Amino acid sequence: MAASHRPLEGLRILYLCDRLGDRGGSSRHLLQVMEAAAAGGAQVRVASGDGDRQPAPLAGVGSTRVRGLAAATRSSAGLAGLDRLLGECDVVHLQNIMNPAVLEAVVAGGRAVATVQDHRVLCPGPGKTLPDGSRCLELMSDRACRICLPDRAYRERLLELTRDRRDAVEGARLVALSVYMSEELAAVGLPGATVVPPWFEPGPPRAIPGDSFLIGGRLVRHKGALEAWGAWRRAGAPLPLRVAGSGPLAPSMTGAVLLGWLDPRQMLAELRRARAVVFASRWQEPFGIVGVEALAEGTPVILVPTGGTTEWGGRGCLRVERSELSHAIRALAADPGRAVDLGRAGQAAVAELFPRGELEARLWRVYADVAAQLPRGVGSI
Repeated sequence: MAASHRPLEGLRILYLCDRLGDRGGSSRHLLQVMEAAAAGGAQVRVASGDGDRQPAPLAGVGSTRVRGLAAATRSSAGLAGLDRLLGECDVVHLQNIMNPAVLEAVVAGGRAVATVQDHRVLCPGPGKTLPDGSRCLELMSDRACRICLPDRAYRERLLELTRDRRDAVEGARLVALSVYMSEELAAVGLPGATVVPPWFEPGPPRAIPGDSFLIGGRLVRHKGALEAWGAWRRAGAPLPLRVAGSGPLAPSMTGAVLLGWLDPRQMLAELRRARAVVFASRWQEPFGIVGVEALAEGTPVILVPTGGTTEWGGRGCLRVERSELSHAIRALAADPGRAVDLGRAGQAAVAELFPRGELEARLWRVYADVAAQLPRGVGSI
């Protein structure tokens, strides 16, 4: 690669994450960012607290296990070697680190970038979502959080932990995947997050509609997995339902083809064979990566819009109320031509909204700004 195309030449970047793997959109996004940083000339190392199915090694990326990074509460255990790693980098990029002790130490060094990928620094409950499924517009407080967390002791413990995380991350250069998340951060006193969504490269145009519907991700209540499955059943199961992911709700999804977690290549194949992805999250999605991955492959999305999904859920999507999911499934099952047209519109939208070069450059500018700041030292655990 020519020097002019290596904007991060010589920059030492340490990525810290709770777990390293290729399961789920946020994990795949981290791999995407690290691979691009290494290709851009950076010296890249990642330290992870845990690992699920380990991804194939990335060229130019060194990997270290620091088990304490997986802790979700304040703890100094299992962090041996982290001080040394912090002392050998110019930028520390935090990804899904929820241990306040680690956040404080890294942010104190003045070289921290933190991607906020979910609500755990601003909401102690189920992702800014009330029990009836509507968006919570209140700031966290004992009064406001009683509706979601009725047990007093549990509520107080989670409020304290969430505030601890919020205070610990203050002073980092914040990155959000959506305007929605940047606004939520500003509401709790963390303004100025740079919005850098994942970038996507659309696949080849599709001329043939898929032969099944697809649900992807963790099979948990706030992701709406059972609601999507139930809508498919009520629609009469007009095409097979394939489920890429795992979780406690899997045994309840009778009649569906349960695929478990798939590697990126397998997931890509499932996206391309689907008539549509059914995306019915209950919580306020920070971004909704699997939906945009589907659009990039020419697969439409049946979407109940929440949170950051409203920013991409236009062209290529059927935006519906939760009560209308089964009707949308029947409609696309009966009209393959419409599915193809929606898929083409979605691909065009992805190319316009998430161009790789522009979004990479935006993140690299964040790194350059942080690396140029003093002090050069980092905190100690």
